[in-house]
Amino acid sequence: MFFANPLFLIALIATAIPVVVHLFNFRRYRKVYFSNVERIEELRDETRRQSRLRDILLLVCRIMTIVFLVLAFAQPTVINDSRQVHGSSAVSIYVDNSMSMRLTDSEGILLQRAKEKAKETAAAYKHSDLFQLITDDMDGSQFRWMSRDEFLLALDEIDITPVTTPLSTIVARQHDFLAQSHAANRYAYIISDMQQSTSDLESLPDDTTATTTIIPIAASGAANIYFDTLFTDAPAYHRGSVITVHAVLTNSGETAVEKVPVRLFAAGIQRAMTSTDLPAHGAVELTMTFVADMEGAADCYVETTDYPLTFDDRLYFSVNISSSMAVLAIGQPNEYIAKLFASDSLASYKHIDQREVDYATLDDYNLIIVNEPKQIPSGLADALQHYVDGGGTLLLIPASDGDITSYNNLLAQVQAPRLASWSATTAKGTALYRDAALYRGVFHGSKTDDMEMPTIKGHYRLSSSESTIHEPLIALADGDSYLSATTYGEGCLYLFASPLTAEHSDLMQQALFVPTILNMAIFSRTQQMPYYAFDHPHPIPLPHDFATGHDALHLVNGDIDIIPQLTLVARQPAIMLRQQLHTPGNYRLLNAQGQSLGISFNYSNDESLMLFLDNDEIEQALRQHASARYELLGNSQRSVEQYIKQRRDGRPLWHWCIILALLMLMAETAILKWPTSNTPTQNKSNR
Repeated sequence: MFFANPLFLIALIATAIPVVVHLFNFRRYRKVYFSNVERIEELRDETRRQSRLRDILLLVCRIMTIVFLVLAFAQPTVINDSRQVHGSSAVSIYVDNSMSMRLTDSEGILLQRAKEKAKETAAAYKHSDLFQLITDDMDGSQFRWMSRDEFLLALDEIDITPVTTPLSTIVARQHDFLAQSHAANRYAYIISDMQQSTSDLESLPDDTTATTTIIPIAASGAANIYFDTLFTDAPAYHRGSVITVHAVLTNSGETAVEKVPVRLFAAGIQRAMTSTDLPAHGAVELTMTFVADMEGAADCYVETTDYPLTFDDRLYFSVNISSSMAVLAIGQPNEYIAKLFASDSLASYKHIDQREVDYATLDDYNLIIVNEPKQIPSGLADALQHYVDGGGTLLLIPASDGDITSYNNLLAQVQAPRLASWSATTAKGTALYRDAALYRGVFHGSKTDDMEMPTIKGHYRLSSSESTIHEPLIALADGDSYLSATTYGEGCLYLFASPLTAEHSDLMQQALFVPTILNMAIFSRTQQMPYYAFDHPHPIPLPHDFATGHDALHLVNGDIDIIPQLTLVARQPAIMLRQQLHTPGNYRLLNAQGQSLGISFNYSNDESLMLFLDNDEIEQALRQHASARYELLGNSQRSVEQYIKQRRDGRPLWHWCIILALLMLMAETAILKWPTSNTPTQNKSNR
């Protein structure tokens, strides 16, 4: 506590006046003689004791009246922030402008209320202080100091954004920026609805360089129906495929909802429609199908009807339909594989001898099949390793009498299982791993227990090391793998344990043969996710043959034309979007050769769950940051400007001193008017 006018404390000397007055009793008594004074003496002693107590109370009241009056003029003030020092202030204010701030209550739109709180905050500081305005967009223009007038102008321009940024990230950036300031005092303010999905208070930085005040904008939870996620049954499709779409619809409300409509659109045409009942705080997975009667990128979306929150009622996604598959076979010809791809109009099949391989053109093929070569030269092995590492798909079918050493040289380079001894025994296939990516969407719920499995007449046993990572696809009764997959780099190698000839296997006569070989080619290209969120933090991979490091790509949707950043991730092209998109929809990525790739973007569903932290939950979360300077302005109705000024300037107590002085005067008056007993011996006369 300090005094604004400490010199007035000298007036406390005046408290000596009532003391002096009470030390010298100015009352005089007149003697009256009586014949018997025994009874009067008893009354005199009792009255004297009452008079002494009364005099002491009067003395205390008069002294305290003077003390409180002097203190009122000295203006005592309680300091709320002991770390406040004399000098300028640097103030960083975060205004939450995420999608949830669209909500309205009895006081209006949440974003507008947040702006008013920000204005009150700025009004509590001087014009000469430094201000920073930061939002969920966190673009480069926000990381600069501005005057208070500039701050207010920038505040009016804030609008709702689809970008969602965790609160801990916001606070960390505020503290980093404040640390660069040379101001004597540093303050950070968080003005937000404190949505649970983004308010990660447990991850707040434990920083003591700046005082951080959380100003919650009270928001009530709202019922909302939204698409939580969407996925398809296979990573790739070709023309004529039946595409199965799985959409998860969620109800965040307290009440169950019946007959919620859901529609599926593809290429501008409604392809499917269904309805479902949603339990309270529950989710339902819906399945819809349509036939891929188009080529290239198919612009799709699912939608529902919900009110009042409509921003997440539509979920966009893209399906890229393969128009061709380039397959290269090296080594011995295989009539079964040749007939399979010859019957597929989408496939471009080519067979060459291993001496005719042009290493420079290997990346042009979706699938390379190395079939029963006597040996694999080291140059070809190096080229195939580079092909797989860059995202290619390689199928290796060994010869029963091939050079195992040369095979294992290639297998070792891609960290695949090595070929060991040849087993001439007959083995029956017993297990098919239908959950593997190669068989995704093939069986549509059928039981593989009833499926005819291949009979193998001789196969290589496989050996693995610590560096070997492979996935079995077809297993034999003796425990060996007949077909396995190894992911290496960005690509994949499939390995059969025996030749695909009638002498060694009957797989070619079974229904399993077609999807096994065909899907290796269909799924060979880099697969796109059905959709991405605006705040997707990682590069978005592209097919290897879609872009080079020098191409200028355009991301287009109607009038929107954006040039994304093109980068390479493990030699694979990818694009980065740095908060360039703000409109959801189906986009087309165009390259210099006129090719297009469908990529869809949606709002992050973090904003769809309308649950908010209350003051008790915020305070409990802040307790773990006891060493840091975090505080909560819990009452949203309280004037922010008044709160900040009291924290900075302290809480004045002079008005309490005036009230206490008046109370002392009232007490003195009451004591003086209190009746006292009169006796003949105490007939007073004031002279």
